[in-house]
Amino acid sequence: MHSFSMRPALAPLLLLGTVSSAACGGIVVFDEGEGGGGGGVGGAPSVTSVVTTTSVTTTVSSTSTVEPVGGGGPNLVEEVLGEGVTNEGFEIPVDAQTLGITAMAVGASDFSQLEFQRLYAPSGALIVNEFLPSNGASWFWYGALAVAAPQISHPESFPLAEGSWRFDFQSSSPSKVSVWRRRTVDGAFHGGVLDVNVFIADDSVAEDYALSMLETAFTDFGGVTLGDVRFFTLPPGYGYVDENNMFDLAHETSVMPSRPALNIMAVNTIGGQLDGAAGFAYGVPGTPMLAGEEQSAVVWMVLYDSFFDPIILRHEAGHFAGLFHTSEFQAGLVDPLDDTPGCDDVLEQFDACPDWDYIMFPSGGSGAALFSPLQAEVIRGGALYRGSFAPGEPPMTPYGPALKSIEPKSAGLDGPRALFAKLSTPDSREGARARARAASAASAKRPRASASTHGLGRGAALHLEGIGCLHEGSGLGDYYEQLEASGGLDAAALARVAEDASAPAHARRRALGGLARLAERGQSAGPDAAALEALVLRAAEPSLVRVGALEALNRLDGPRARALAQRLELAADGALRALSSRLR
Repeated sequence: MHSFSMRPALAPLLLLGTVSSAACGGIVVFDEGEGGGGGGVGGAPSVTSVVTTTSVTTTVSSTSTVEPVGGGGPNLVEEVLGEGVTNEGFEIPVDAQTLGITAMAVGASDFSQLEFQRLYAPSGALIVNEFLPSNGASWFWYGALAVAAPQISHPESFPLAEGSWRFDFQSSSPSKVSVWRRRTVDGAFHGGVLDVNVFIADDSVAEDYALSMLETAFTDFGGVTLGDVRFFTLPPGYGYVDENNMFDLAHETSVMPSRPALNIMAVNTIGGQLDGAAGFAYGVPGTPMLAGEEQSAVVWMVLYDSFFDPIILRHEAGHFAGLFHTSEFQAGLVDPLDDTPGCDDVLEQFDACPDWDYIMFPSGGSGAALFSPLQAEVIRGGALYRGSFAPGEPPMTPYGPALKSIEPKSAGLDGPRALFAKLSTPDSREGARARARAASAASAKRPRASASTHGLGRGAALHLEGIGCLHEGSGLGDYYEQLEASGGLDAAALARVAEDASAPAHARRRALGGLARLAERGQSAGPDAAALEALVLRAAEPSLVRVGALEALNRLDGPRARALAQRLELAADGALRALSSRLR
């Protein structure tokens, strides 16, 4: 997703799902004005992690750092630009072998405010000046941050012009700034693989299902294919993610065993200020070479829907690789790439938009999941994958071994614990490919926007069932304000969707959320408190529906919701249990 405020007084982030704040994916902060102040969380005891791959168990202890400690290769190389930096410009020479450069900064703490203010091409042309006029994006965040070239259309971007590029950087505290240079023997792309770490929260997803969805999403990711996949089990409590624990969740990536990699945090539901999102990325681009930082992951709310789940994964990974939405829900805002079509008014036109077939459409689009040639070039120039240096060569070896025992930044972690990881096997991969093909064939036959049969207009129905993203700086506010702008806050229609057991569970949850908001205005004839409580307790209902009912009950009758939460302390459903804990 694109952008939303997460911490108190923070600038917005990017969420997806009918989700993403401006990017459903990234925490390029879409920040209008001066930016926000910063919250954050304190330190926690050091942790030693035990990583188990197929047949080997190792205990690793080291410090948290981005310096290469082994592996790697000439295709992706780090150059440390400065230590203890607070305000400085960096000159980065680029030769004909360079496909792209990604600057990454890490602050002294997660309270550190970081900003890449300007980007200059070798000619002196100013490519980024505080923000992008096309969509209002600025590169401003807390704890860690990245910016890349190429990422924005300019005569010197595609291909990356030879000469001296310049980043202007500032931070509220001493920071480390590095650049990761993507190079090949001749400056052409020669293939690569995307390694993925799946962190599973509260039994949110079965490994075989996740692997099938990854095979579908990343069969061809801008020319990059799926590489190694590892599964991690997270400590309890992350099944329900909101603004209160999202940064703690990102810090869990500190045990990633090798770099670069896409860290996917698989959760049961996303709520709080992020309600309505089906996923989000912590950065546009993220920081795939940094472990345990605020921009080290994407979040996937697992829908168990073979049509939508690969879209969420591919869309959020697109943000993490450096891609914005082709269009925004705010009319007139588009991405900074010249070859992607843009839509005059997404909420009015939706599937009539010229970019409807593109994966970076703000709701995830039609399912065709297209990248434009320049979008593919952004991915290929970035630091997310292991690439081949020369034609016919295998992809570079990853940087490793495992970084840590780290000192997690989160105060929410208490005491030593272990994370166990399992590497996918050739047999599991082949089975996943077969399942992915079958699921893809089945989902292609499934009609979309079934909510339109309940009286919602087509655009509102597509928004309700999509994965859309929201951009707080656009003036549209949260997901439900977007839904209202599309004509979707219709009490009678939403009530019919909420009651329809055949409707997608995430759409029913959103319908319940819309009804609760209308009820607060005195405009809804939807379920009363007793009906919502009965829905929460109905074990046969999907998890997302029960969670949505409890969230709606909390908005309508907080004391009753908290009393019910007491009864759900030991609920079998991890997401419901996590939400109940927050309400208590």
